[in-house]
Amino acid sequence: MLTNKWHSEPQQEWRRFDQLDGHRLYEILRLREQVFMLEQNSLYEELDNRDQEAEHLLATVEGRLVGYLRLLADADGPVKLGRIVLAPEARGTGLGPRLIREGLDHAATQYPGRPVKISAQLALKPYYQQFGFVGTSEPYDDGGILHLDMVCQR
Repeated sequence: MLTNKWHSEPQQEWRRFDQLDGHRLYEILRLREQVFMLEQNSLYEELDNRDQEAEHLLATVEGRLVGYLRLLADADGPVKLGRIVLAPEARGTGLGPRLIREGLDHAATQYPGRPVKISAQLALKPYYQQFGFVGTSEPYDDGGILHLDMVCQR
């Protein structure tokens, strides 16, 4: 059970791009922009033409988006989790770990045997290590924030 910030538990569901209506897509892009670009002051190509091929994990409370991540699976190589984001009111509730575990579980079910890769903010390296991710690159600048590649074998 998450901390008692909401009247109901967050609901999680996977959707393909063509299953996102305009309102939900706008809500996703707005949350990503508010956190990554405005709050973290990171300038990068947010609209990268990868959303159309991704699977999207949405966490909602009473219909409102409070958490999100996307999963990309190219023809070969690792599955990629990215754009992992929580609304400010969802932080510290336990929703972040739930999203990551669901992303890892979904990747293992849909793409068995394939490693899962993330581009993690360097400051969050210890956080992602608790899920089995290990660093595979030196730190690099991504949108003004140091990141490193991490991989999880499941």
